[in-house]
Amino acid sequence: MSNRLEQLAARRRMLQAQCSVQRAEIAGEGAVLGAGAARVDQAVVVIRRLGPVFLAAGVVVAVVAGPRRLIGFARQALPIALMASRAMRLLR
Repeated sequence: MSNRLEQLAARRRMLQAQCSVQRAEIAGEGAVLGAGAARVDQAVVVIRRLGPVFLAAGVVVAVVAGPRRLIGFARQALPIALMASRAMRLLR
C-alpha cells in the first residue's frame, strides 16, 4: 500500500507544479489584458472630454455642407452610428 501512497504523493506534487506554471501564465495574460484595458479607458476619457467639440464641429459642417450633402452623409453614417451605439452598450 505504501507504493500506492508514494504514487499518489508524486502525482499530487506534479499537479501542484502544473498549477503553479498555469497560475504564472494566467498572471502574465492578465497583465497584458490590463494594459489593453487601460488604453481603452484612456480613449473613453478623451472621447467624453471632446464630445462638445465634436458636437460644435458637426453643427459647423451641417451649416457649410447644406441639406442635400447632409442627407447623403446621414445615409452613409447611420449604419456606422448604429454599430457604435451597440458597441457602447456592450462596453457598459
